[in-house]
Amino acid sequence: GVAGLRNLGNTCFMNSVIQCISGTVPLARFFFTGSYRRHINRDNPQGTGGEIVEAFARLIRVIWEGQYNVISPVTFKDAICRRISHFGGNDQQDAQEFLAFLLDGIHEDINFLDARPRPDLEMDDEAFERLKDTTAAEIAWERYMTRHSSIIVSMMQGQLKSELQCGKCSKRSTTYSPFMFLSLPIPKKRGSCSIYACLSEFTAEETLKGENAWHCPQCKKARSSTKKLTISRLPDVLIIHLKRFSFQGPFRDKLETMVDFPTKGLELQKYLMPSLQSTLATEKYDLYAAVNHFGGLNGGHYTACVKRVFDKKWHNFDDSRVSVCEENTVRV
Repeated sequence: GVAGLRNLGNTCFMNSVIQCISGTVPLARFFFTGSYRRHINRDNPQGTGGEIVEAFARLIRVIWEGQYNVISPVTFKDAICRRISHFGGNDQQDAQEFLAFLLDGIHEDINFLDARPRPDLEMDDEAFERLKDTTAAEIAWERYMTRHSSIIVSMMQGQLKSELQCGKCSKRSTTYSPFMFLSLPIPKKRGSCSIYACLSEFTAEETLKGENAWHCPQCKKARSSTKKLTISRLPDVLIIHLKRFSFQGPFRDKLETMVDFPTKGLELQKYLMPSLQSTLATEKYDLYAAVNHFGGLNGGHYTACVKRVFDKKWHNFDDSRVSVCEENTVRV
């Protein structure tokens, strides 16, 4: 499963993402063995009739068959560009945007839609708000799964709990939303910080006021309120996206802050909703793949570092060039 990918004209963003997904062994096995075929939903209007998932599966098979040191992913890129034209041409694109498009495209191509009614999941907002948060989170997930069911969802999506509270009458409103990425802010503009500082910033309580004030349904007017995010469901495979672009009016800048993180044993216990903190205390994540961007906003280059499951060695994928690297050189 180690092969370089030829750069087809600023396609390093695509190549780095492919290498990380190829290094996700349960997902790679799903495509390599052909298991995906029985899940294709050619009638899903949100999908591509199987075009994206079949093109990706062919590429994964070529990578994992190990016959070539370098592969040219032309057919796969053509399939992508027929659906999203701006990924074509020779312009540099955002790797996270491409990963989101690819995973969503694969999901919709194999998405099993369950149209059967589920009266056990239906209730009004007031009754839902009175439920224990673990029960409410599970019901929200079951509702979501009636419309979205695939290996992408079951393996790579989690759930966030968002709680709003009115500062005047203390009315609460709680929603549970699926996520594919934890998109974390970087709290420091220079120097270095910890991934835990990013997670703390992401889950910090936020005050909504002025133009951002919440329209309280009980007060029936906009009120200064608080908003709090916590994780209500952990995925098997966690994708973290660091928000390196800062915005000041019409201007954008890239944050070069070095973010330190453990390669083994990332703990998320304190960022879970409190009712889960004891039951999921032992859940930890080990890093096995990372996408890096070098350069500024108007250019630069993407590479990927991926840990092989068989020999436990880290490899640096720089388009067609592949080399073994040390774990302590993996940075984001």
